[in-house]
Amino acid sequence: MKLLKKTCSLLAFILLATTVVACAGGTSSNPNELVVGIWGGNDAESAGMAQLKSDFEALNPGITLTYRLYTDYNTQIQADMISGTAPDVFYVDASLFPFFDSIGVLEPLDKQAVNADAFYDNLINTFVGASGDLYAMPKDFSTLAVYVNTDLLSDAGMTSSDIPASWEELVTFLPELQQKIDDKYGKDSVAAMTYNLELPRNLHLLTRGGAKAIDNDGRATLDDAGIINNFQIIMDLTGTGAYKRPSDLGLGWNGEAFGTGKTVIMDEGNWVYGTLNSDYSDINFEVLAMPTYKGETSSMLFTVGYGIYSQSTKKDLALKWIQFATGVDGMASWTSAAGVLPSRQDVADKINVSSDPNLQMHLDQVQHAIPWEMGQFAAIINVQYKNFMPSAVIDRSMSVQDALTQATEQANFQIG
Repeated sequence: MKLLKKTCSLLAFILLATTVVACAGGTSSNPNELVVGIWGGNDAESAGMAQLKSDFEALNPGITLTYRLYTDYNTQIQADMISGTAPDVFYVDASLFPFFDSIGVLEPLDKQAVNADAFYDNLINTFVGASGDLYAMPKDFSTLAVYVNTDLLSDAGMTSSDIPASWEELVTFLPELQQKIDDKYGKDSVAAMTYNLELPRNLHLLTRGGAKAIDNDGRATLDDAGIINNFQIIMDLTGTGAYKRPSDLGLGWNGEAFGTGKTVIMDEGNWVYGTLNSDYSDINFEVLAMPTYKGETSSMLFTVGYGIYSQSTKKDLALKWIQFATGVDGMASWTSAAGVLPSRQDVADKINVSSDPNLQMHLDQVQHAIPWEMGQFAAIINVQYKNFMPSAVIDRSMSVQDALTQATEQANFQIG
């Protein structure tokens, strides 16, 4: 998953944070050149960025926009901050925003100047810092939704309307579906549903009822009684034998499992949508809303914003870029080319997202999705979650409470 690949350990950032804010800015001696830091994407995204550059320069004669493409984003942008040569504007992943906020490398934005009221509230709130100021503008977003292989479901004598609307009901439904699929294709050939055991996918389940995965200082509280209680749904689902990881099928990720016809259902982000249409065009599918849990509807939200480097000498020009790239025309151009979701409803209307029910379903999830943003140390905590939870979920050699306690202790040891 693209966004997750950008989220590596923050330890190096932490060690050098005091150096970052002490350096002077300046990425180009040319006052008419604006440098924008990005990471790489697919061909469609590259074409979309090229079009944005062309359009921005046409609207601002005499200005040159230069993209600085990072292949190891977190490490390389850190090095540029330390040397005082960070881009004037750069991508801010929501999961890294709390850290950037804590070390003061982002310039506050005037909410009226960037038309913040036009954006979905939970996207804007993701980039509001401890001071209450807004520091980045969401350029697009993704949500989790449920994908159903309609042909496999039909082979089981079912339709998408038979799929329950709650996770609790899936506990009894998935074994029934698995049996029908086994009868058709052979035991263990196709999974009823696949999942990922990592916090960016599970957090919306674990925090139901107000349970907190971190404290006010950003330290892990995965051993909170509410988290432990909420985790039971994952144990119930995996205990059915019909809820599997892609690796259990010898495959790398949900999209591959779904695209090769090895799973009937998955919950996945809209980044898989283009892959299914281009690489697995023979798969017929439908996108459904995320199930409820404990009576609450939720999903996960992943977003990246544009932020202005606090040491930039071209802040006015940087603001012009943000106003353009996240404005109606710029965002419409970008999201149409890249196949991502717009961060504001007027752009969704302009590009007619509702004409595609599957993409509209992803867009609908924004109303109740929670962002993958969990304090300054999200990457550290997630690593320990992934280290310890398989012992409880897969091996069943450790209780959920013991696994979450050890994950919490080890994460906080590293944070400390």
